[in-house]
Amino acid sequence: MKRFTRFILLLGSMVLPLFDMTAIGLAAEKPDWVDGPSENYPEASFLIGVGSGDTRQRAEESAYAALARIFRAEIRSATHEREDFRQTEKGKRIEIDRTIDLRNQTEVSTQKVLEQVRIAERWTDSVSKVHYALAVLDRAKSASALRRKSLDAEMEAREWEARAKKSADPLEQARALHKALRAARQTEIYESDLRVIQPTGRGEGLKVSAAALDDQLKALLSRSFKVDVQIDGPQATAVRDAILAGLHDKGFIGGGEGDLLIKGNVGLEEADLKDPKWHYIRWSADLTLTQKEGQKEFGRIQRSGKEGHLTPKEAERKALSALQKELSETVGESVLKLIYGE
Repeated sequence: MKRFTRFILLLGSMVLPLFDMTAIGLAAEKPDWVDGPSENYPEASFLIGVGSGDTRQRAEESAYAALARIFRAEIRSATHEREDFRQTEKGKRIEIDRTIDLRNQTEVSTQKVLEQVRIAERWTDSVSKVHYALAVLDRAKSASALRRKSLDAEMEAREWEARAKKSADPLEQARALHKALRAARQTEIYESDLRVIQPTGRGEGLKVSAAALDDQLKALLSRSFKVDVQIDGPQATAVRDAILAGLHDKGFIGGGEGDLLIKGNVGLEEADLKDPKWHYIRWSADLTLTQKEGQKEFGRIQRSGKEGHLTPKEAERKALSALQKELSETVGESVLKLIYGE
C-alpha cells in the first residue's frame, strides 16, 4: 500500500508541471488577429476591427467601433472636401448647412452598411483576463449591395433630371430638380461607402453630378421665383434685409414684382421682469407667406423671444440680432417647402 501511495505522489509531481506548462502555452497562443493581420479573414476579402475589454460585451462593442471608425474617417474626409470647395466657390453659410445635412445622410447610410458586420472570433487571455473580439465585414457582399443601391439612386436622379428638362412649368421643374438632387447626393453617399470597401468604387464613375444639379436648381429659383418682402414695425428695414439675405442664400431674388409675398409685423419692446441690474427686450414676429396669383396663403410664421443685458441699448441690439437670425433661417425654409411640395 505504501508503495502504491509513493507511486501516486511521484506521478502527480510529474503531471502537474505539465498542466502548468499547457496553461502557459494556451495563454501565449493568442490568435494572429489580436496583433496583426488575420489568416482566416485576409484584408483583400474582409474589413476587420479588433476590440478588447474587461468583459466579452465590451470587447465586441470595441471591435464594432474600431471597424466603424474606418467609415467615419472617410465621411469626415469626403464632407470636409466638399465643405472647403463650396466655401471657396459659393460662399460660406448655406453651403456649410448643406454639408452638415450631407454628413447626417451619410451617417445613416453608413449605419446600414455596418449592420452587415458580425463578430467572427473571440478570445480571452487566461493570464490577463482581457477579452478580445474580431469584427468582420465581407467586402464582396457589401460592395455588391452598395453598387446596386448606387446605380438605382443614379438612375432615379437621371430620370428626375430628364423630367425637369421636359417640363415648361417652373414649379414642376423645381420639384423635379429637387428630387434629382436628393437622389444624386444619395448616389455620392453610396459611392463614398463603397470606396471604403472597394477603393476603386464602381470604377466607371458617376453619371450625375450633385453640384451641377444644385447649380441648375438655384438658377431656376432665382429666375422664376422672385419674392417680395414687406415688413412693418421697429427696425423693419434691418429685419427685411435679413430675410432677403436668407432668401438669397436659398437661391431666391427679392423684387417688388415677385411671385411670392412675405408680409408682416415685427416688434421690439421692453420686458418688465423687475430685474434691478439687467434690461430685457422682448422681440416678436408675425408673418404670412402668400402666392400673389390668387392671393393664396401658404404659410404663417410666428416667433418670439427675449434678450437681456446690463444696458438697454445692448439688450435691444441682441434682441434685434436674434429676431434677424430666426427669420432669415425660417422664412427661406418655408418658401422652399412650398415650392418642393413638402
